[in-house]
Amino acid sequence: MKRKSVALLFISIIALLLIIAGCSSGKEETSTPANNNDDNQEAAAEETFNFKVATATPEADQDSQLIYKGFMDKVTELTDGRVQFEWYPAQQLGSFGDYITMTSNGAVDIAMFAVSVFPNEMPLGNAVTGIPGIYEKAQEGAIAYHNLTRQSPMLETDFLRHGVVPLVAITTPQYNVFTKKIPVKTPDDLKGVKLRASGGLHSEMVEFIGGIPVAIPSADMYEAYEKGAVDGLHGFASSDVLGGYREISNYATRNLHFSGGTTGLMMNEELYNSLPDDIKEAMKEAGDYVAANGSEAYEQDVIEREDRWINDKEVEFYEPNESEREQWQKYYDEFTEYFLEKKNNEDLNKVIEMFRAEVEKVRNN
Repeated sequence: MKRKSVALLFISIIALLLIIAGCSSGKEETSTPANNNDDNQEAAAEETFNFKVATATPEADQDSQLIYKGFMDKVTELTDGRVQFEWYPAQQLGSFGDYITMTSNGAVDIAMFAVSVFPNEMPLGNAVTGIPGIYEKAQEGAIAYHNLTRQSPMLETDFLRHGVVPLVAITTPQYNVFTKKIPVKTPDDLKGVKLRASGGLHSEMVEFIGGIPVAIPSADMYEAYEKGAVDGLHGFASSDVLGGYREISNYATRNLHFSGGTTGLMMNEELYNSLPDDIKEAMKEAGDYVAANGSEAYEQDVIEREDRWINDKEVEFYEPNESEREQWQKYYDEFTEYFLEKKNNEDLNKVIEMFRAEVEKVRNN
């Protein structure tokens, strides 16, 4: 009897151990690597992001609305609200000239750039987009430039070596000349004229023609123009109130193709590389969209503003005739030849060829 009890006890213990082992095995099956991956992917899909953005121009400006805000709104839309932006326009977080440093060291996540403000840091973009006549329409120039910022050598030279990556890049509508007292019809009319230029290649162009380039921050343009520190402005009809384009100018050229500008947004490289692939893809899609559509809307806004100023007799616009245009083209060709010989840069020559090829693609589509 005693032996039977011991046998039953032994059998019971064995059965209990088997039950426990079975339960332990079930728990492991419910915690497989595949399930962990699914959980991680689901968590990543629900993760939200908030980026601090610094731009230089006022919030109401067209570049602010069509380019910077346009990009941010598109990313938020494409990510179903998972990406939000904390936007500080009008240099609230610091001087425009410090934006590359502020972005690379993480003081801000995203910041505006313009190659004329950073001619040494962004030499390829400053050179190629500023060459007079290299593009005609803002959209064709913008798509070409935007595409080149993602390719070698411009990507490495103008962005990655500073610890930033480009998110969107556009070219502005083509520049004209606005003056208070002197109507400009030919290149000779600019000799001795003090012209506000944004720096870099633009200043070299004014100097080559015999003018006097004056570097003045955008915020100080109106006062400098009004008080006679400059005789005119090198730019485009970007605003009814800022800079003095409308309120101070009496004369302006139209469709002069006297170079162009750039703008865009850059992001801290380390932060960008840490983002999930779907967020990067949304930013890429938003950049492509704004480069094509924002630039076109930007130019249309300028054309409509010029038409309004003409109809209201606020500024007298002059478009060069055929003979005068030949004189301007001669100056453009001579300056381009001089500039490229001076630079003697293989990467620059390569980028110019790439840019022209990209422009042709846009025109042929």
